Amino acid sequence: MKQDKVNEAIRGHIPFDLVIKNVNFVNVLTGEIYKSEIGIIQGKVGHVNQPGEASLSGKEIYDAMEKYAIPGLIDTHIHTESSMMTVANLAEAILVHGTTSIACDPHEIGNVLGVEGVKYIMASSKDTPLMTHVLIPSCIPAVMGVETAGAEFGKAEIDELMQMDAVAGLGEVMDYPGVLNQSERMMAVLDAAKKHTRFLQGHAPSLMGRELSAYLSSGITSCHETSFTEEALYKLRAGMTLECRESSIVHDIKTLAPVIKACHYPDTTTFCTDDREPDDLLLEGHLDHVIRVAIKEGIPPIEAVKMGTYNASKLLKQDNIGLLTPGRYANILLLDNLDTFVVDEVFVKGQLIAQKGKLVKPLTKKEYPLEKRNTVMLRKQPTKEDLKIKADAPSISMHVIAFNKDIPIVTKPIQVTLPTIEGYVDISERDDLAILSVFERHGKNGNRSTCFVKDLGLTHGAIASTVSHDSHNLVVVGKNEEDMLIAIKTLCETGGGIVCVANGSIEALVELPIAGLMSHETIEELAPKTAKLKEKIRMLGIQSACPLLQVASFSLPVIPHVRLTDMGLVDVSTQKFLPIILNEMRSK
Repeated sequence: MKQDKVNEAIRGHIPFDLVIKNVNFVNVLTGEIYKSEIGIIQGKVGHVNQPGEASLSGKEIYDAMEKYAIPGLIDTHIHTESSMMTVANLAEAILVHGTTSIACDPHEIGNVLGVEGVKYIMASSKDTPLMTHVLIPSCIPAVMGVETAGAEFGKAEIDELMQMDAVAGLGEVMDYPGVLNQSERMMAVLDAAKKHTRFLQGHAPSLMGRELSAYLSSGITSCHETSFTEEALYKLRAGMTLECRESSIVHDIKTLAPVIKACHYPDTTTFCTDDREPDDLLLEGHLDHVIRVAIKEGIPPIEAVKMGTYNASKLLKQDNIGLLTPGRYANILLLDNLDTFVVDEVFVKGQLIAQKGKLVKPLTKKEYPLEKRNTVMLRKQPTKEDLKIKADAPSISMHVIAFNKDIPIVTKPIQVTLPTIEGYVDISERDDLAILSVFERHGKNGNRSTCFVKDLGLTHGAIASTVSHDSHNLVVVGKNEEDMLIAIKTLCETGGGIVCVANGSIEALVELPIAGLMSHETIEELAPKTAKLKEKIRMLGIQSACPLLQVASFSLPVIPHVRLTDMGLVDVSTQKFLPIILNEMRSK
């Protein structure tokens, strides 16, 4: 019987397609580093020389010049849309940093365009060297009944999408109360997913004790929302995998590193970036940056590499990546130094993709009809009156959203008494208050709601965004209606994005015409714009370390403690609506 070429090359009867010689091989399984050669055949590792073995022959030879060889990095939880780039442009941006595989949850575009949006991400990822494993969104919308999304996912949608190519599992199950209480929606979603996959990704901030056990018993295995030491230890002891996050917004590695060290670097730890903004990607990098942070916090380089490669492949149940062993894809990184962790060369499936931070050749990019569709569909153009709150009495008592100055992402409802002028509540004498409005922008019902926010820091101008987690309605915050209307009109015309307006002029604009979330621009084009946008937002008085996320989370009803959606003011803990106006104080 004729032997196939793979077998013949491995056994030394014919040359390998490529041999990478003169490497310091980093073995993440044994913790060793030794001189070696890597033989590659048909895009996969055929043989890795161990000390004392005869040299390998190949049709092509690549001299690694004693660089360290490690597997390609794997991001276990990322929303590609949060980069504001298409998958192809994101691939260009992160391949050069050594990320060769990602597990993406496209629930951002899923909330806007439903199944069609998820299929778009799948299709647009096929033609890039970046190995994209799609996790089917589990919670669209994030919470039922308190906001209007562009779509709703249930059993039928999960069944349909789970049968597509490149699906690696179910995306983060954010509705953990629904899992604990066995809601009809979440039970149907989990049951449908389990018919097709063994990987159910979690989202369980601060969950411990018997509630965590109930969550784990549903089949969910991981969490990227772990930010506290005690919580991390409890989850590791319970068998949960920690997807240790270092994003543009949340920096968990410093807190989690001591627990990982104390637990002797368990296999149930990986790395992820979750949401990474263009200017941060360009300035700092991607998973290479995460590993540098981990090394700085005392995690040995080999253990950090293992977390970002082998441990990640085990979590995702992808046994063709994550190691440089026979039969796995030849996704290989070469580095001069493990401690500084700067990636020099990137191979994907045995092909040299990048050198010295640059792609060897440009990636092929396709256009899709969906990319040209304007998804900002307000039922009517807003007026000044839509941004005001009506009241008949001389003064009223009302709920406002108060921001925590120390933790700007956290809010609480408080009661204030305000005067009225000509039938509307007046905040012109309150420097600490600003106007917040949310408009349903999917063309479904024309919902709108308005309230006031306290201690946001805004002193003048307005900011509007169609990046508004997770339903991505149009949100606008401002000190005056004129600037707010200009901001809204701008985003309707551009098809979405984020805009900063002051004194009637557009100060900064990032156009995101693809679903109101993404741009066709490359990272080199986008990064200066997002950096300028952050600068201009801070000049309006918002001093948050993550101003884009703060604006994007005004309407997210799963973040403590109160949010404004297109349907009204939501108490996050109870998922009930709070009245904006409490009572009117009439003159006697």
